[in-house]
Amino acid sequence: MESRPHVSRCFFGCNSAEGFHTFFNFLPDLDNAKMIIVKGGPGTGKSTFINRIGETFAEQGYELEYQHCSLDPESYDAVTIPEIRSVVVAATGHHVFDPRNPGAVDEILNLGEYWDIDGIRQHREEIIAVNAASERKFHKVYRQLKAARLLLGNAESVSAAALKPRQLHAMEQAICDLLPAANPDAGYGAERHCFISSITPLGEVHLAASLLRANTRVVGLVGEPGSGRSELLKQVGRQAQLRGLTVEYYHKPIDPSVLEHVHIPDAELLLTVQPELMPEDNLMAVYQLIECAAGWIKKEMDEISAAKSRYLEILEDAVASLLDAKNTHSALEQYYVPHMDFSGVDRRREAVEETLKQHSALFA
Repeated sequence: MESRPHVSRCFFGCNSAEGFHTFFNFLPDLDNAKMIIVKGGPGTGKSTFINRIGETFAEQGYELEYQHCSLDPESYDAVTIPEIRSVVVAATGHHVFDPRNPGAVDEILNLGEYWDIDGIRQHREEIIAVNAASERKFHKVYRQLKAARLLLGNAESVSAAALKPRQLHAMEQAICDLLPAANPDAGYGAERHCFISSITPLGEVHLAASLLRANTRVVGLVGEPGSGRSELLKQVGRQAQLRGLTVEYYHKPIDPSVLEHVHIPDAELLLTVQPELMPEDNLMAVYQLIECAAGWIKKEMDEISAAKSRYLEILEDAVASLLDAKNTHSALEQYYVPHMDFSGVDRRREAVEETLKQHSALFA
């Protein structure tokens, strides 16, 4: 029996302390890429549309990347087919964006063409009321996340004050020794930024293990917030790019300026601050960032622990509020689903699949 092609998973965007954030970054380089942007209201079938396109190409042996929805981790906001440089992405609500090359290689597809507009307009007042209530509740979530982020900053400031840069640099050099030698003919490596963890109504969801293949080596970085893990990840990633390697940077959900993982596919290497979530067979080394701290840090652990504890309490409150916001927003579907022509949506999906198959000929 043939094994299914590899499927990696990440998040299209994330609920952060500064609101909803996305990098709109599907491939390290979008040149010659085909992007289908799918628009439509709640319940119009965007996630199913994306999933079925992915299944069609998986059956043909293509590897995929699914980008999940932070509001509903079981739903999809995008699917990428890297081998044929193709992306199908939902772009509505708080992640609206426009094509870079409209009509040339990018297309906009509106599932609103398949709904009964008169049927939906009967519920105009209800839809407006639900949207207004939903928006208020999302703002509450973001205020709570901002408060949680500020508390985490208290722990970071203690750790950062104890950091010894020379020891951190030595640790960085030891990890860089795992990278292949620089190719003198290679340019600066491409990079990609996105989320592979998210704060969702189910709590924090982590998908980094989906990056792993049988030969992927995992290096863990264990330390407190502010202990230098993010800076170390950044510097190793830059060193890999200087050697001509493509690097994927995965950011912290509550604060996109902080890194949690760096994946270097051509080096078969994943650096992570969450080694406890990785299979032991892939884990090759774990570095303790306490080794890069001044000795007095041990006396300050109570302060760090207290800040982290309060952070987790407020984060739990934010997750509960996010679930409330999701349930409110989901009420919109009842006004759209009964008025959709899903057979028409299916026909449009088949047409998109044919378009992508024609695009794949460029890479045959």
